[in-house]
Amino acid sequence: MDRLDFSIKLVRRVGLYLLQHWGNALNVREKTSFQDIVSDCDKHAQQIIVNDIQKHFPNEAILAEEDHFEIGKKLWIVDPIDGTMNFVHGLPSFGVGIAYAENNQILFGVVHDPVLNETFYALKNQGAYKNGEKIEVSSNASLKESIGNVGFYVGFTGHFINAIEKHVRRMRMMGSAVLAASYVACGRFDFFVAKRANAWDVAPVLLIVPEAGGCVTDLKGKPANLSSGGYLFSNGKVHSEVLKMIEKAEESAR
Repeated sequence: MDRLDFSIKLVRRVGLYLLQHWGNALNVREKTSFQDIVSDCDKHAQQIIVNDIQKHFPNEAILAEEDHFEIGKKLWIVDPIDGTMNFVHGLPSFGVGIAYAENNQILFGVVHDPVLNETFYALKNQGAYKNGEKIEVSSNASLKESIGNVGFYVGFTGHFINAIEKHVRRMRMMGSAVLAASYVACGRFDFFVAKRANAWDVAPVLLIVPEAGGCVTDLKGKPANLSSGGYLFSNGKVHSEVLKMIEKAEESAR
């Protein structure tokens, strides 16, 4: 069975389930704090994905957000709902993410937006796509022509916006890392800063953005990997300028 085709069909099926509960999530509760929540929909969506992977690829490991942590040379990385806060509150920016890696190298990544019915995906060395059409990052070469996105992180986000707001056209906060980075891949955003993200939050887009011609590093400009923690996704052309703004924001936060 083709893993990429399997994953595309799976995220779309999970997306249909999530739309049934969008804005009316089941049993919402705090996870690690009042700013970090989970619902039964997260758990059920993950179980759909895990069950299907285990059925068709029984000897492969799965790393999934909701307490399913395995390691292996062949590894599936799963985020059943990236943007749970948006999902719970009936906001449209949330996505389903699946990536597949062998020997710590991501071979493909898939992101599905149930609301817009958009599926972003990439296969290593074969480009990036949205609903079957090839996508590319923007050609904007200066911040003054750019629209950027930043994730919510207490003690950083405000400082970053203060540092960059006079240098860009606009800043946005989508509330979903996989969608924000996918928007970089297709040229809707010119960059996206994630101060803190887990492997499942970014695994698919660590491949999708470069395959679309973009750049991904940690917040110091070093090559990104699943354990980098912080990430900058960009079209490559404004990358160095945004890194300087990140440094400025971190200095002001001290």
